[in-house]
Amino acid sequence: MGQMSHWGESIYSVLLIESPQLFCKGKDPNSKLMEILIGFLDGGGYFDIGPQKQYNKNPNNQPKSTIRIRLGTNLHERDKEFLELIVTKLGVGKIDYSKSKKQYRLIFYKKDILNVIYPYIQNNNIEFLVYTPQGGRRQFFLFKYIIENNIKHWEDVDLNKIDRLFNKNNNKIEFVDIIKLPYFNNWLVGFTMAEGSFHIKAKGYAHYSIVQSGIENSQIIKAIHYFIKGPDSFDHQIKPENSKVYRISFSSKKDLSFIINFFDKNTLLGYKKLQYDNWKSNIISKMKGSASNVIWPKVSNNNDSSLNKNYLYLIYGLLLGNSFILNKNNEIKLIIEIEGKHMSYMAHIHSKISSLSYCKNKMPL
Repeated sequence: MGQMSHWGESIYSVLLIESPQLFCKGKDPNSKLMEILIGFLDGGGYFDIGPQKQYNKNPNNQPKSTIRIRLGTNLHERDKEFLELIVTKLGVGKIDYSKSKKQYRLIFYKKDILNVIYPYIQNNNIEFLVYTPQGGRRQFFLFKYIIENNIKHWEDVDLNKIDRLFNKNNNKIEFVDIIKLPYFNNWLVGFTMAEGSFHIKAKGYAHYSIVQSGIENSQIIKAIHYFIKGPDSFDHQIKPENSKVYRISFSSKKDLSFIINFFDKNTLLGYKKLQYDNWKSNIISKMKGSASNVIWPKVSNNNDSSLNKNYLYLIYGLLLGNSFILNKNNEIKLIIEIEGKHMSYMAHIHSKISSLSYCKNKMPL
């Protein structure tokens, strides 16, 4: 297990950290990473703003509560290296682990926000776009109000007044304006990492989908739809599902071509990058050359000493699940376990890897 974990993590680091689009010469890598982080927090983050109680030994002289301000996100343990990348490159934030939930939590404390995140947002006119009870635009407005009015104690925070000010001053952004934001591409990368999905349906059709709740967020979904579909979709109406859930899904060859070109140029990070690589590999294996408007990278089936990169990335993703390396009688085996309900998917993967002569033709059951 130790060997497998170390080997898997070292390969994962290469995929995660040494992306040429993220850290290319002549550009400030922190700018791109910060904008990806904002998009990710917009979809999967939260503000924790509330009273920080202070105590005094004299019960008759209890001090006012100070204000607790934190910005955080929780992620599955498989995304540990993405969180470590954030902390290392930005120089702020703290990571802790919940063994019972198998989750890592990244927390930015008030000092982190004030010294690094907030100045960048202010200097570059970046906005949180999503409306959520614990994050997004409304909570960021509360944070700004407290900071800009130098409020030190929770008892002095008038939440009703601040809420009225937000409703009065909040400028709702239309979908056509969202895609014009100079940081939109990086924001979409981060937002996809939090809320997007790359999946293959039962009949083998590839889909990219993204979902948001609340009519307030419908313009975000409309913006992403318009960005991918183009001007012809200007008047397209996206109807909500139950409980005002807005979902968009893309599966046409033209749309998939656009999505692949976009995410090849605007690199995803963490586990979502591995999901995307697996998804793209599946598309290439089934649809290569099937459409003139889709340019698919060449897939080589030569039985040489190096695995085809697409399936190598796929193996990396599988290593993040239930897998281990067995060394017995100087014979090393990589064992990958998967639930029975995913047998058709595993059979497809096995057929591709066996065609490269890296496992036996007979699938172990």
